[in-house]
Amino acid sequence: LFVSGRRPAGDLLAWGRRQLAALRTSEDASVFRGAVDAVAVEHLFRVAAGLESAVLGEAQILGQVRRSRAAAERAGALSPALRLAFDAAVRAGQRVRSTTALARGSASTASAAVRWASDALGGLAGRHVTVAGGGQMGRLLVEHLASVRAASLTLISAYAPAHAGFHVIRPEAIADHLPQTEVLFAATDRTVLDRSTALACWADGAPRAVVDLGMPRNVDAEVQRVPGVALADIDALGDVVDAGLAVRRSAIPAAEALLSDALAELAEALETLSREQLVAEFRRRSEAIRQETLAYACGRCNDRTCALPEADSHSLPGPGPCSDPDGLTRTLTTRLLHDVTAALRETHDVDDDLLRRLLSLSDADA
Repeated sequence: LFVSGRRPAGDLLAWGRRQLAALRTSEDASVFRGAVDAVAVEHLFRVAAGLESAVLGEAQILGQVRRSRAAAERAGALSPALRLAFDAAVRAGQRVRSTTALARGSASTASAAVRWASDALGGLAGRHVTVAGGGQMGRLLVEHLASVRAASLTLISAYAPAHAGFHVIRPEAIADHLPQTEVLFAATDRTVLDRSTALACWADGAPRAVVDLGMPRNVDAEVQRVPGVALADIDALGDVVDAGLAVRRSAIPAAEALLSDALAELAEALETLSREQLVAEFRRRSEAIRQETLAYACGRCNDRTCALPEADSHSLPGPGPCSDPDGLTRTLTTRLLHDVTAALRETHDVDDDLLRRLLSLSDADA
């Protein structure tokens, strides 16, 4: 949960913990970690880059960051500072993925399984793909397969509900479904495929890929002897995962260097934004004072040729800006400078040369 506001950081952190605790009622609010300012922004950048993911360099997390930014925008909850931070984090995450090896290779079992099946068949686009198992691994496989442009994606599960993104069938219907399956991922707690079923369903000898992610095995090892079938088990995928993680770990220093540069650029942009907001606020305050002063002066004027607003028609006539412009401008100047001069008298830790530049004073005025 990323929060930006003008209240003290401690208040914002306490508020954030209460929101998270309301979502996780079994947790005490004190268990949620907190960070402020540069540390919080750095964490956002590391999340977007995949450095904080359970699987190093995970690709899905950048899309989640982008979607959370869009949701905050739609809800009207995205402050200018958060907009700058999230946009910069997304750009940095994209740069890390495109210029380093942090996202290369297969660093999770699910991604390794999809990569192996794709390599075995020369790609999964246009293929009929089936995932057996609706548990965590099955869900991860479906997520990874969402972007491969398969001709069809089917989940075999005893409990999963119908879903708009893929077909769902029950385990008892697997034998009827297998003949059209070209790629099978098995990630459940029971046997999914034996040699006799594979021979009966895949007698045509067409190329097929089977990935067994079960512990114990979901697919009979003899299935690999069926003509056209390539079979990989979780041990074979472990080597792929280890190699992918080694490549990604080697890219961490380069990724962190890119993030360091991006964080420096963001810090400068946030400082500029803060100054612009102060200037805008000062201008709004000055305009409010001008309007108040003018209304006060016009309310005491006996010249009605300037047509006072109806709401001020009850004001008493008297000397006004038309007859006393010097008085009006003196009053306006006094009111505009009152808060500034009061603050200057109470401030003792600001450099005098800086104050002179801010107030447009020359050395000759000293």
